[in-house]
Amino acid sequence: MKYAFLAFFLLIFDVSNAQKTDNTKMVFNVKGDLNKDGLADLVTMKEQLHHANKPLILEIKFNQNDGKYTTVLELETALKSKKSNQMDACILEELTIIKGVLIFRNQLMKGSMLHKFRYQNNHFELIGYTFNNADAGGVEFTDFNLITGNKIYKIISYETDKILVEKTTIEKINPLPNLDNFVPLDLMY
Repeated sequence: MKYAFLAFFLLIFDVSNAQKTDNTKMVFNVKGDLNKDGLADLVTMKEQLHHANKPLILEIKFNQNDGKYTTVLELETALKSKKSNQMDACILEELTIIKGVLIFRNQLMKGSMLHKFRYQNNHFELIGYTFNNADAGGVEFTDFNLITGNKIYKIISYETDKILVEKTTIEKINPLPNLDNFVPLDLMY
């Protein structure tokens, strides 16, 4: 009887603890005005601990005049945490808000990507993209302003820092990609 009571108690304790945790860990928690109302909005990124590849959950909340937050976007992203065990993963290195722009800096095996999103037209649209990558021929660099369509592409030599290739083009994208279906490696231009 003692053992049955002990087993029952441990089972109840285990179930109650399982209900308290959501198996996530806070990775980023940043504040800044995203919707130009003068109030600091909240962006969080949580790592899913129970998942082998550790995908991240993005949540964006707008601050209201009464101090409460309203969730405007919540989704599982294609971004991975630093603890991801995928070799080809796009690792989220930094998440910031600067002048109302939400910026994701992602680390690649031999480079990095920067995606800039602004809240406009009732969702977050991609307005800027920067890509750097070490390649056999040199360092590849792309900077793309999606609002103006101005795209700069360069390849720079490792040894001499000489620009081997430089192209500037105008490429308009309409409609702009949005954060609702953001997959960093799909948004390489």
